[in-house]
Amino acid sequence: MAATKPDSGSERPVAGRFQTMLMCFLAQNMVLGLGYGSFGPLLAANQAHLDVSRAAAAAGISMITLATGVLAPLTGGLLQRYRVRDIIIAGVGLSGSAYLLLAVTDRYGVALLCYGMVGTGMVLAAILAPVTLVTRWVDTGRGKVLSLVNLPVALFVAPYLIGIILPAVGRTAVLLGMGAVSLALIPLVAALVREWPPGTASAIGRKAAPANGAPRAAAPGPSPLAHPGFWLEALGIALMAGTGVVFMVHIVPFGMGRGHSLGTAAGLISTYAGAGLLGTLFFGWIVDRLGSAPALVLSAATQACMWWLLLLVDGPAMFAVVAILGMCCSPMMALHGAALGALFGANGVSRAMGYSFMVKLPFIFGYGPAAGVLFDLTGGYALPFMLCAASLGLATLSFAGLTVVMRRGASGRVATA
Repeated sequence: MAATKPDSGSERPVAGRFQTMLMCFLAQNMVLGLGYGSFGPLLAANQAHLDVSRAAAAAGISMITLATGVLAPLTGGLLQRYRVRDIIIAGVGLSGSAYLLLAVTDRYGVALLCYGMVGTGMVLAAILAPVTLVTRWVDTGRGKVLSLVNLPVALFVAPYLIGIILPAVGRTAVLLGMGAVSLALIPLVAALVREWPPGTASAIGRKAAPANGAPRAAAPGPSPLAHPGFWLEALGIALMAGTGVVFMVHIVPFGMGRGHSLGTAAGLISTYAGAGLLGTLFFGWIVDRLGSAPALVLSAATQACMWWLLLLVDGPAMFAVVAILGMCCSPMMALHGAALGALFGANGVSRAMGYSFMVKLPFIFGYGPAAGVLFDLTGGYALPFMLCAASLGLATLSFAGLTVVMRRGASGRVATA
Protein backbone atom coordinates (compact mmCIF):
# COMPACT_ATOMS: atom_id res chain seq x y z
CA MET A 1 0.00 0.00 0.00
CA ALA A 2 1.45 3.38 -0.96
CA ALA A 3 2.57 5.60 1.84
CA THR A 4 0.37 8.57 2.53
CA LYS A 5 1.69 12.10 2.33
CA PRO A 6 0.19 14.04 5.18
CA ASP A 7 1.07 17.51 3.91
CA SER A 8 0.14 16.88 0.29
CA GLY A 9 -2.86 16.99 -1.96
CA SER A 10 -3.44 16.87 -5.67
CA GLU A 11 -0.67 18.08 -7.95
CA ARG A 12 -0.74 21.62 -9.32
CA PRO A 13 -0.38 22.43 -13.01
CA VAL A 14 3.26 22.49 -14.09
CA ALA A 15 3.29 25.57 -16.37
CA GLY A 16 5.29 28.36 -14.70
CA ARG A 17 6.17 26.34 -11.62
CA PHE A 18 9.83 25.62 -12.30
CA GLN A 19 10.87 29.21 -12.97
CA THR A 20 8.88 30.45 -9.99
CA MET A 21 10.57 27.94 -7.66
CA LEU A 22 13.97 28.79 -9.18
CA MET A 23 13.43 32.46 -8.41
CA CYS A 24 12.45 31.54 -4.84
CA PHE A 25 15.71 29.63 -4.49
CA LEU A 26 17.78 32.52 -5.88
CA ALA A 27 15.99 35.12 -3.75
CA GLN A 28 16.46 33.05 -0.61
CA ASN A 29 20.17 32.55 -1.30
CA MET A 30 21.05 35.98 -2.69
CA VAL A 31 19.27 37.88 0.07
CA LEU A 32 19.25 35.74 3.22
CA GLY A 33 22.18 33.43 2.46
CA LEU A 34 24.46 36.21 1.22
CA GLY A 35 23.47 38.50 4.08
CA TYR A 36 24.30 36.05 6.84
CA GLY A 37 27.14 34.34 5.00
CA SER A 38 29.02 37.58 4.36
CA PHE A 39 28.63 39.17 7.78
CA GLY A 40 31.32 37.21 9.61
CA PRO A 41 34.00 37.42 6.90
CA LEU A 42 33.43 41.19 6.57
CA LEU A 43 33.31 41.85 10.32
CA ALA A 44 36.98 42.76 10.83
CA ALA A 45 37.04 44.83 7.64
CA ASN A 46 33.92 46.73 8.72
CA GLN A 47 35.41 47.30 12.15
CA ALA A 48 38.57 48.80 10.68
CA HIS A 49 36.74 50.88 8.06
CA LEU A 50 34.24 52.32 10.54
CA ASP A 51 36.86 52.68 13.31
CA VAL A 52 34.68 51.08 15.97
CA SER A 53 35.04 48.23 18.46
CA ARG A 54 34.42 44.62 17.53
CA ALA A 55 31.25 44.61 19.61
CA ALA A 56 29.97 47.74 17.86
CA ALA A 57 30.72 46.28 14.44
CA ALA A 58 28.92 43.06 15.41
CA ALA A 59 25.78 45.07 16.23
CA GLY A 60 24.93 44.89 12.54
CA ILE A 61 23.69 41.34 13.00
CA SER A 62 21.37 42.60 15.75
CA MET A 63 19.93 45.12 13.30
CA ILE A 64 19.23 42.29 10.85
CA THR A 65 17.55 40.24 13.57
CA LEU A 66 15.51 43.18 14.81
CA ALA A 67 14.27 44.02 11.33
CA THR A 68 13.25 40.45 10.55
CA GLY A 69 11.41 39.99 13.83
CA VAL A 70 9.58 43.31 13.92
CA LEU A 71 8.63 43.54 10.24
CA ALA A 72 7.62 39.92 9.62
CA PRO A 73 3.99 40.35 10.79
CA LEU A 74 3.59 43.44 8.59
CA THR A 75 5.06 41.61 5.61
CA GLY A 76 2.67 38.71 6.17
CA GLY A 77 -0.22 41.13 5.71
CA LEU A 78 1.37 42.73 2.64
CA LEU A 79 1.67 39.35 0.95
CA GLN A 80 -2.10 38.94 1.23
CA ARG A 81 -2.74 42.30 -0.42
CA TYR A 82 -0.01 42.78 -3.04
CA ARG A 83 1.72 40.67 -5.64
CA VAL A 84 4.42 38.45 -4.18
CA ARG A 85 6.62 39.27 -7.17
CA ASP A 86 6.57 42.96 -6.25
CA ILE A 87 7.35 42.19 -2.61
CA ILE A 88 10.37 40.10 -3.65
CA ILE A 89 11.61 42.84 -5.99
CA ALA A 90 11.35 45.38 -3.17
CA GLY A 91 13.31 43.11 -0.83
CA VAL A 92 16.05 42.39 -3.35
CA GLY A 93 16.29 46.08 -4.19
CA LEU A 94 16.61 47.05 -0.52
CA SER A 95 19.34 44.49 0.13
CA GLY A 96 21.31 45.37 -2.99
CA SER A 97 21.07 49.10 -2.28
CA ALA A 98 22.18 48.50 1.30
CA TYR A 99 25.42 46.86 0.15
CA LEU A 100 26.13 49.71 -2.27
CA LEU A 101 25.57 52.29 0.47
CA LEU A 102 27.61 50.28 2.96
CA ALA A 103 30.50 50.24 0.49
CA VAL A 104 30.78 54.02 0.33
CA THR A 105 29.87 55.18 3.84
CA ASP A 106 32.25 55.58 6.76
CA ARG A 107 29.54 56.57 9.25
CA TYR A 108 28.66 53.98 11.84
CA GLY A 109 24.99 55.00 12.11
CA VAL A 110 24.54 54.70 8.35
CA ALA A 111 26.21 51.28 8.43
CA LEU A 112 23.71 50.08 11.04
CA LEU A 113 20.90 51.45 8.88
CA CYS A 114 22.29 49.46 5.96
CA TYR A 115 22.13 46.23 7.93
CA GLY A 116 18.60 47.10 8.96
CA MET A 117 17.83 47.40 5.24
CA VAL A 118 19.40 43.99 4.66
CA GLY A 119 17.17 42.51 7.36
CA THR A 120 14.12 44.17 5.83
CA GLY A 121 15.09 42.74 2.46
CA MET A 122 15.30 39.28 4.03
CA VAL A 123 11.77 39.54 5.39
CA LEU A 124 10.36 40.76 2.09
CA ALA A 125 12.22 38.54 -0.37
CA ALA A 126 13.65 35.50 1.38
CA ILE A 127 11.67 34.45 4.45
CA LEU A 128 7.93 34.77 3.83
CA ALA A 129 7.56 35.19 0.06
CA PRO A 130 9.17 31.88 -1.01
CA VAL A 131 7.08 29.91 1.48
CA THR A 132 3.95 31.64 0.21
CA LEU A 133 4.72 30.79 -3.42
CA VAL A 134 5.68 27.19 -2.68
CA THR A 135 2.44 26.70 -0.73
CA ARG A 136 0.46 28.12 -3.65
CA TRP A 137 2.19 26.12 -6.36
CA VAL A 138 3.04 22.76 -4.79
CA ASP A 139 0.77 20.22 -3.12
CA THR A 140 2.45 16.89 -3.77
CA GLY A 141 6.06 16.76 -2.54
CA ARG A 142 5.89 20.17 -0.87
CA GLY A 143 8.50 19.24 1.73
CA LYS A 144 11.01 18.34 -0.97
CA VAL A 145 10.42 21.59 -2.84
CA LEU A 146 10.69 23.68 0.34
CA SER A 147 13.97 21.96 1.15
CA LEU A 148 15.34 22.74 -2.30
CA VAL A 149 14.19 26.36 -2.20
CA ASN A 150 15.76 26.81 1.25
CA LEU A 151 18.97 24.93 0.42
CA PRO A 152 21.64 27.16 2.05
CA VAL A 153 24.13 27.18 -0.82
CA ALA A 154 25.10 30.84 -0.49
CA LEU A 155 25.38 30.56 3.29
CA PHE A 156 27.89 27.75 2.77
CA VAL A 157 29.81 29.23 -0.16
CA ALA A 158 29.88 32.97 0.63
CA PRO A 159 32.32 32.80 3.60
CA TYR A 160 34.87 30.90 1.49
CA LEU A 161 34.55 33.18 -1.54
CA ILE A 162 34.73 36.38 0.47
CA GLY A 163 37.69 35.01 2.45
CA ILE A 164 39.55 34.54 -0.85
CA ILE A 165 38.42 37.73 -2.61
CA LEU A 166 38.53 40.23 0.27
CA PRO A 167 42.34 40.32 0.72
CA ALA A 168 42.80 40.74 -3.05
CA VAL A 169 40.29 43.49 -3.86
CA GLY A 170 39.31 45.02 -0.52
CA ARG A 171 36.09 45.68 1.35
CA THR A 172 34.63 48.33 -0.97
CA ALA A 173 34.93 46.19 -4.09
CA VAL A 174 33.41 43.17 -2.34
CA LEU A 175 30.38 45.16 -1.16
CA LEU A 176 29.91 46.82 -4.54
CA GLY A 177 30.01 43.39 -6.16
CA MET A 178 27.46 42.02 -3.68
CA GLY A 179 25.15 44.94 -4.40
CA ALA A 180 25.49 44.58 -8.17
CA VAL A 181 24.85 40.83 -8.12
CA SER A 182 21.81 41.30 -5.87
CA LEU A 183 20.27 44.02 -8.05
CA ALA A 184 20.85 41.92 -11.17
CA LEU A 185 18.27 39.48 -9.78
CA ILE A 186 15.44 42.03 -10.08
CA PRO A 187 14.73 41.69 -13.83
CA LEU A 188 14.76 37.91 -13.51
CA VAL A 189 12.20 38.02 -10.72
CA ALA A 190 10.05 40.45 -12.68
CA ALA A 191 10.10 38.24 -15.77
CA LEU A 192 9.80 34.75 -14.29
CA VAL A 193 7.80 34.77 -11.02
CA ARG A 194 4.15 33.78 -11.43
CA GLU A 195 1.70 34.46 -8.61
CA TRP A 196 -0.64 31.47 -8.90
CA PRO A 197 -0.88 28.26 -10.91
CA PRO A 198 -2.98 28.73 -14.06
CA GLY A 199 -6.58 27.68 -13.71
CA THR A 200 -6.83 28.19 -9.95
CA ALA A 201 -9.54 30.42 -8.51
CA SER A 202 -7.00 33.04 -7.41
CA ALA A 203 -5.37 33.13 -10.84
CA ILE A 204 -8.75 33.58 -12.53
CA GLY A 205 -9.64 36.23 -9.97
CA ARG A 206 -6.89 38.48 -11.28
CA LYS A 207 -9.26 39.55 -14.02
CA ALA A 208 -11.04 41.53 -11.33
CA ALA A 209 -7.81 42.70 -9.71
CA PRO A 210 -7.55 46.10 -8.06
CA ALA A 211 -5.50 48.92 -9.53
CA ASN A 212 -2.20 47.75 -8.00
CA GLY A 213 -2.33 44.61 -10.17
CA ALA A 214 -2.51 42.18 -7.26
CA PRO A 215 -5.20 39.53 -7.05
CA ARG A 216 -8.14 40.68 -4.99
CA ALA A 217 -7.36 39.67 -1.41
CA ALA A 218 -9.31 36.76 -0.02
CA ALA A 219 -11.46 37.41 2.96
CA PRO A 220 -9.28 36.91 6.03
CA GLY A 221 -9.98 33.79 8.03
CA PRO A 222 -9.58 33.26 11.76
CA SER A 223 -6.38 34.68 13.21
CA PRO A 224 -3.51 32.20 13.54
CA LEU A 225 -3.18 33.42 17.13
CA ALA A 226 -6.48 31.70 17.95
CA HIS A 227 -5.23 28.38 16.61
CA PRO A 228 -3.64 25.90 19.10
CA GLY A 229 -1.44 24.40 16.41
CA PHE A 230 0.13 27.80 15.73
CA TRP A 231 1.31 28.22 19.32
CA LEU A 232 2.67 24.68 19.57
CA GLU A 233 4.61 25.17 16.33
CA ALA A 234 5.77 28.73 17.02
CA LEU A 235 7.00 27.95 20.54
CA GLY A 236 8.96 24.92 19.38
CA ILE A 237 10.53 26.85 16.51
CA ALA A 238 11.41 29.73 18.84
CA LEU A 239 13.21 27.39 21.25
CA MET A 240 15.05 25.73 18.38
CA ALA A 241 16.07 29.07 16.88
CA GLY A 242 17.38 30.30 20.22
CA THR A 243 19.67 27.31 20.60
CA GLY A 244 20.83 27.83 17.01
CA VAL A 245 21.97 31.33 17.95
CA VAL A 246 23.87 29.91 20.94
CA PHE A 247 25.70 27.55 18.60
CA MET A 248 26.71 30.23 16.10
CA VAL A 249 27.89 32.64 18.80
CA HIS A 250 29.61 30.26 21.22
CA ILE A 251 30.81 27.16 19.37
CA VAL A 252 34.15 28.69 18.34
CA PRO A 253 35.03 29.79 21.91
CA PHE A 254 33.86 26.36 23.10
CA GLY A 255 36.17 24.62 20.64
CA MET A 256 39.11 26.83 21.61
CA GLY A 257 38.37 26.07 25.25
CA ARG A 258 38.87 22.41 24.38
CA GLY A 259 42.40 23.25 23.25
CA HIS A 260 41.81 23.62 19.52
CA SER A 261 43.29 26.44 17.43
CA LEU A 262 41.12 29.24 16.13
CA GLY A 263 41.20 27.75 12.63
CA THR A 264 40.14 24.31 13.84
CA ALA A 265 37.42 25.74 16.07
CA ALA A 266 36.11 27.88 13.19
CA GLY A 267 35.95 24.68 11.15
CA LEU A 268 33.10 23.59 13.42
CA ILE A 269 30.89 26.26 11.81
CA SER A 270 31.92 25.13 8.32
CA THR A 271 31.09 21.54 9.26
CA TYR A 272 27.73 22.65 10.63
CA ALA A 273 26.85 24.61 7.47
CA GLY A 274 28.05 21.90 5.08
CA ALA A 275 26.07 19.21 6.84
CA GLY A 276 23.06 21.51 6.70
CA LEU A 277 22.98 21.15 2.92
CA LEU A 278 22.40 17.42 3.26
CA GLY A 279 20.07 17.84 6.22
CA THR A 280 17.79 20.21 4.33
CA LEU A 281 17.30 17.65 1.58
CA PHE A 282 16.91 14.78 4.05
CA PHE A 283 14.23 16.49 6.12
CA GLY A 284 12.38 17.53 2.97
CA TRP A 285 12.09 13.82 2.21
CA ILE A 286 10.95 13.13 5.79
CA VAL A 287 8.22 15.78 5.50
CA ASP A 288 6.85 14.17 2.35
CA ARG A 289 6.91 10.71 3.90
CA LEU A 290 5.74 11.39 7.46
CA GLY A 291 4.52 14.97 7.62
CA SER A 292 6.00 18.23 8.89
CA ALA A 293 5.16 17.77 12.58
CA PRO A 294 6.88 14.35 12.96
CA ALA A 295 9.88 15.79 11.09
CA LEU A 296 10.07 18.61 13.62
CA VAL A 297 9.88 16.08 16.49
CA LEU A 298 12.80 14.13 15.00
CA SER A 299 14.84 17.29 14.44
CA ALA A 300 14.34 18.72 17.95
CA ALA A 301 14.87 15.41 19.78
CA THR A 302 18.08 14.70 17.87
CA GLN A 303 19.42 18.19 18.57
CA ALA A 304 18.69 17.79 22.29
CA CYS A 305 20.83 14.66 22.37
CA MET A 306 23.62 16.30 20.37
CA TRP A 307 23.88 19.29 22.72
CA TRP A 308 24.33 16.88 25.61
CA LEU A 309 26.93 14.88 23.68
CA LEU A 310 28.92 18.03 22.86
CA LEU A 311 29.97 18.15 26.50
CA LEU A 312 31.21 14.56 26.43
CA VAL A 313 33.20 14.25 23.19
CA ASP A 314 36.24 15.83 21.55
CA GLY A 315 38.31 15.53 18.40
CA PRO A 316 36.67 13.90 15.36
CA ALA A 317 33.66 12.84 17.46
CA MET A 318 32.95 16.50 18.25
CA PHE A 319 32.93 17.32 14.54
CA ALA A 320 30.54 14.42 13.95
CA VAL A 321 28.18 15.71 16.64
CA VAL A 322 28.33 19.22 15.15
CA ALA A 323 27.56 17.80 11.70
CA ILE A 324 24.43 16.09 13.04
CA LEU A 325 23.40 19.34 14.72
CA GLY A 326 23.80 21.14 11.40
CA MET A 327 21.77 18.49 9.58
CA CYS A 328 18.91 18.93 12.05
CA CYS A 329 18.94 22.71 12.64
CA SER A 330 19.67 24.08 9.15
CA PRO A 331 16.34 22.75 7.72
CA MET A 332 14.42 24.73 10.36
CA MET A 333 13.13 27.33 7.88
CA ALA A 334 11.88 24.68 5.46
CA LEU A 335 10.22 22.69 8.27
CA HIS A 336 8.69 25.85 9.68
CA GLY A 337 7.17 26.76 6.33
CA ALA A 338 5.94 23.22 5.67
CA ALA A 339 4.17 23.02 9.04
CA LEU A 340 2.46 26.39 8.76
CA GLY A 341 1.57 25.71 5.13
CA ALA A 342 -0.12 22.49 6.20
CA LEU A 343 -2.00 24.29 8.98
CA PHE A 344 -3.11 27.46 7.22
CA GLY A 345 -2.91 26.87 3.47
CA ALA A 346 -1.77 29.17 0.69
CA ASN A 347 -3.78 32.21 1.75
CA GLY A 348 -2.92 32.10 5.44
CA VAL A 349 0.69 30.91 5.57
CA SER A 350 2.30 34.34 5.11
CA ARG A 351 0.36 35.88 8.00
CA ALA A 352 1.10 32.90 10.24
CA MET A 353 4.81 33.07 9.39
CA GLY A 354 4.84 36.76 10.23
CA TYR A 355 3.26 36.25 13.64
CA SER A 356 5.61 33.36 14.38
CA PHE A 357 8.63 35.61 13.91
CA MET A 358 7.29 37.89 16.62
CA VAL A 359 7.11 34.89 18.94
CA LYS A 360 10.67 33.93 18.00
CA LEU A 361 12.21 37.38 18.44
CA PRO A 362 12.83 37.29 22.24
CA PHE A 363 14.46 33.86 21.95
CA ILE A 364 16.90 34.76 19.19
CA PHE A 365 17.76 38.01 20.99
CA GLY A 366 18.06 36.53 24.45
CA TYR A 367 19.61 33.09 24.17
CA GLY A 368 23.06 34.15 22.92
CA PRO A 369 23.72 36.78 25.61
CA ALA A 370 22.18 34.56 28.30
CA ALA A 371 24.63 31.77 27.41
CA GLY A 372 27.47 34.29 27.71
CA VAL A 373 26.27 35.38 31.16
CA LEU A 374 26.06 31.77 32.33
CA PHE A 375 29.56 31.13 31.01
CA ASP A 376 30.89 34.11 32.96
CA LEU A 377 29.12 32.94 36.12
CA THR A 378 30.20 29.30 35.94
CA GLY A 379 33.47 29.48 34.00
CA GLY A 380 32.35 26.90 31.43
CA TYR A 381 29.75 25.90 28.89
CA ALA A 382 28.27 22.92 30.74
CA LEU A 383 25.28 24.80 32.16
CA PRO A 384 24.35 26.82 29.02
CA PHE A 385 24.68 23.77 26.75
CA MET A 386 22.59 21.62 29.09
CA LEU A 387 19.94 24.34 29.11
CA CYS A 388 20.01 24.24 25.30
CA ALA A 389 19.40 20.50 25.48
CA ALA A 390 16.53 21.10 27.91
CA SER A 391 15.05 23.78 25.63
CA LEU A 392 15.11 21.37 22.72
CA GLY A 393 13.46 18.76 24.92
CA LEU A 394 10.62 21.24 25.49
CA ALA A 395 10.52 21.91 21.74
CA THR A 396 10.20 18.18 21.15
CA LEU A 397 7.18 18.03 23.45
CA SER A 398 5.66 21.06 21.73
CA PHE A 399 6.08 19.46 18.29
CA ALA A 400 4.66 16.19 19.63
CA GLY A 401 1.58 18.13 20.70
CA LEU A 402 1.41 19.66 17.22
CA THR A 403 1.50 16.16 15.75
CA VAL A 404 -1.48 15.13 17.88
CA VAL A 405 -3.43 18.26 16.95
CA MET A 406 -2.83 17.78 13.23
CA ARG A 407 -3.61 14.06 13.26
CA ARG A 408 -6.85 14.55 15.13
CA GLY A 409 -7.94 16.99 12.50
CA ALA A 410 -8.77 19.57 15.17
CA SER A 411 -6.57 22.05 13.38
CA GLY A 412 -7.34 21.15 9.78
CA ARG A 413 -6.62 23.90 7.36
CA VAL A 414 -7.90 27.32 8.30
CA ALA A 415 -10.21 28.57 5.55
CA THR A 416 -9.06 31.90 4.22
CA ALA A 417 -10.56 31.75 0.75
